[in-house]
Amino acid sequence: MAITIDWDTKIISVNKADMILIQSAPTEIYQLNMDFFHDTLRDLEDDVDGIVFDTTHRYVDPITVGGVILARVVEIINGYTVTFEDGQYRVNLTGANTNLADVTNVNQVSVSSSNSAGLQDLSTILSAAYQGEVCVSLTRGQAGTTIPIGTRSTPVNNLADAKAIADAEGLHQIRFLDSITIDTVDFSGGYRFISDSPATIVVTVAPGANVRNCDFEFCFVQGTLDGNNIYRQCLLGDINFTSGFIFQCSLSGDIQLEPGVILAIFDSFSNTLAGQPNPQIDFNGSGQLLLRNYSGVIELHNHTDTNLDGDVCIDMSSGVVIVDSSCTAGFFPIRGIARVDDFSTGTCNVVDLTVNQSIEDNASSLAVINDGVQNASLLIPHTTDL
Repeated sequence: MAITIDWDTKIISVNKADMILIQSAPTEIYQLNMDFFHDTLRDLEDDVDGIVFDTTHRYVDPITVGGVILARVVEIINGYTVTFEDGQYRVNLTGANTNLADVTNVNQVSVSSSNSAGLQDLSTILSAAYQGEVCVSLTRGQAGTTIPIGTRSTPVNNLADAKAIADAEGLHQIRFLDSITIDTVDFSGGYRFISDSPATIVVTVAPGANVRNCDFEFCFVQGTLDGNNIYRQCLLGDINFTSGFIFQCSLSGDIQLEPGVILAIFDSFSNTLAGQPNPQIDFNGSGQLLLRNYSGVIELHNHTDTNLDGDVCIDMSSGVVIVDSSCTAGFFPIRGIARVDDFSTGTCNVVDLTVNQSIEDNASSLAVINDGVQNASLLIPHTTDL
């Protein structure tokens, strides 16, 4: 039920569902934000039923006095009174100086205001409590967009409200306090997703979500991305359709690239042991890869684009590069310290410029030289034969 007004008796009725539950035990405590209360009453006054009646309250916006922001004022006037849904609980009135407690019809509900001659604007204070990010928890959060929902102490429990809070507060970072699936919300305006621990918090991106232009930091990430993404210090599982930038991440799954667009991977490594499936890069036909300072095993699959202008460039710090037979075209220069296992087919040109290959070439050349010297020595008479 919503807040209602009986225009004949001038009674404003407020139900539990209209307020925020901030404590369940040992005593129920609800919070009524006076700015929300003001907006709701003004909406009711504008309705057809209410427009002919006296206004319910006087409202004064927050004002700045001597560099201090003083709170708004909500004063119930014209004989109106307030009745809260009956029950043994307490209501805290926040966000304004108000006389609401003085005009409350008595029942079992305890009403507490925070009036003060120097009361600062609570919304301004609580906005600072966000500390630059909106916190999301499916297990202990609550729905809504009213401050302090979305702070770390009072997280929000859904992504639609989280985005609304972020937009209203001018924030671009959303922190996940437990594992979550990003589903149908459009975050393509560019947001940073971060978690407390990539070891325990898994972020799954569903195909219906739009996370193009978004950053992921300190998360375990898997699912269907949308391109132009940045990953920093993440654990990466199976990821479909991505491009952008990977920095200081561990790879344990299959990463499918956005066709025709580059993915740059810097200072990263494989997170699989011998005998386990290796991390894979699926070029998705024409994806582009820049791999710098990579450690461990990496498999390259499904490159079929005939472009020879540099779709792939690989520099290894140590490890193994496996070029799968599904790579049938393209130019693959591979440098650094690594073993190259080339199973490519078609016109795919894998050029092994690694230190390992140079050592093998030198060893082969030295063997030829040694063999030549040894064979030549057999043709020269010994001094004892002279």
